[in-house]
Amino acid sequence: MVKNRLMYFSTLGTTTLVLVGGIAYAAASVKASAPTEKVMTIGGSVAHGWKDVKSEGYLHRALQELETATFVPYAFYDRTIVGANGHQLATMYKGDYTKWLNSIHPTVVIISWGLLNDALPKVPYHEFAMYLKQEILEALTYHAVVLVVSPPVTKATYTQYPVQVEKYDTKEHLVVKALNNKNVYFIDLMNQMKGYLKAHHQTYKPYSHDGWHPNEKGHILAGQILEKNLLRLFGKQPIAFKN
Repeated sequence: MVKNRLMYFSTLGTTTLVLVGGIAYAAASVKASAPTEKVMTIGGSVAHGWKDVKSEGYLHRALQELETATFVPYAFYDRTIVGANGHQLATMYKGDYTKWLNSIHPTVVIISWGLLNDALPKVPYHEFAMYLKQEILEALTYHAVVLVVSPPVTKATYTQYPVQVEKYDTKEHLVVKALNNKNVYFIDLMNQMKGYLKAHHQTYKPYSHDGWHPNEKGHILAGQILEKNLLRLFGKQPIAFKN
């Protein structure tokens, strides 16, 4: 078997790091010329992989698992901003999102805000929805498939901001539903993870590092749930833009 490694690109400040992620195995039925899927992610510290021992995070882990299951090569471009939300991306970091899209030309954009960074400063729900819609529409102009993914559960999901995060989560769903676009998907990872914990008679505690971040176990579980969603939506084919 020939080994093929998932590429990982992370921006920290002005430095671009190129790291080697998980290993997938080439199948005889897959053409050697299969194009690499370029996946760009935006979000906060949880999406960046904070508190994951390997600093990979649930998004990167999900793509590793997806690559292994489908033999489709993925290049991972991490453009998350620790501590940020959609409002800050559009104001404090104005123009960066466009620059990233223009330089990377991703085939897939994953938008996975932590929601707690919106709950703490009390970002109005209509503003949250407005910025999310702008992010989605701009990604579509680059013919990228857009995945809006709610975050993994944390202690604060249950204790500090349970009502607020559910409302932001609902807004994400409603924005995607209203767009009614075959290239935009909402994956409610947060509530699916809640359902998993409830079904297995577990609390958030084994999966939480602190109030706002999952631990390695939490990132692993979230990645597994997300990968199952991706397989359900796209099967073993590349994630392709539909004209």
